[in-house]
Amino acid sequence: MSGGTLVLVSYVLLAVFVLTFIYRSLKIAKMPVHLRWELAPVPHEKGKGHYGGSFLEEPEWWSKPREKDHIAEITYMVKEIAFLKALFEHNRQLWWFSFPFHAGLYLLSAMVGLLLIGGAAGLAGFTMPEFMTTLIRVLAATGYLLGGLGALGLLFGRLFQPQLRTIATPVTFLNLFILLAFFVTGAWAVFSLPGFVDGLTGFLGALLSAHLEAQFPAILTAHLVLAGLFLAYLPFTPMMHFVAKYFTYHEIRWNDDPLVPGSKMEAEIQELLQQPVTWAAPHLRANGMKNWVDIATDVPKKEAE
Repeated sequence: MSGGTLVLVSYVLLAVFVLTFIYRSLKIAKMPVHLRWELAPVPHEKGKGHYGGSFLEEPEWWSKPREKDHIAEITYMVKEIAFLKALFEHNRQLWWFSFPFHAGLYLLSAMVGLLLIGGAAGLAGFTMPEFMTTLIRVLAATGYLLGGLGALGLLFGRLFQPQLRTIATPVTFLNLFILLAFFVTGAWAVFSLPGFVDGLTGFLGALLSAHLEAQFPAILTAHLVLAGLFLAYLPFTPMMHFVAKYFTYHEIRWNDDPLVPGSKMEAEIQELLQQPVTWAAPHLRANGMKNWVDIATDVPKKEAE
């Protein structure tokens, strides 16, 4: 594949990724109000979160201003995002491969950030400092190795661990194979190309400037095509959980705001209660025209008597 073709293909794949990612993220964000879990502890409970307490312990809590501990909430999020804290506590066996897998992706994300800075600097006529070139190469090598180890472990786990094999789907294996190929080709490029960083910087420069005459080594081209395919494919898969997880925590698990008359939450709930119910369960007596309010207030004649 020529350099010009690689750049054009990359534009298409990046466009698919960006548009689909935005669409699915907005769709997740606009989902209806979830059922409240009322789970403890909630990290933002100031002075009470560490033991699972709540503002509801306070006498006449509704008349007092609420105080939230945002530092505790951020600390919890950092532990969960960076170290997969919940997985470590509840499924240690899976954590041993899931952690390096995610750590590899984080390191590669940091590498891309530095490459974007380097690419923009190159277009402006600046030369990337030597220490930055070395750092990018170290981040890439470590990220590809950790990610490859994690992907391989997760793949074998789903092949040979009964509790994982029973819930694994063909899409699960496809995701891991694509990621494993991405990590393997990346590691191959890092360790076989002395000019790996220059090649990546040149590719980003070609993308930013629409330079179609650039040429790249075959292994780097294969890796960049896989990277683009992975990005374009990602929004269509359960790997979008990294977006959904934000709402799982902030809008479901940690959303303990009380229902206040006249609030946005009340308006949303009132709108949902007007939706027609089509459930087939006979005790609901739903006919497709009654809404939730009708069903909740519909008392059968025998019970009324």
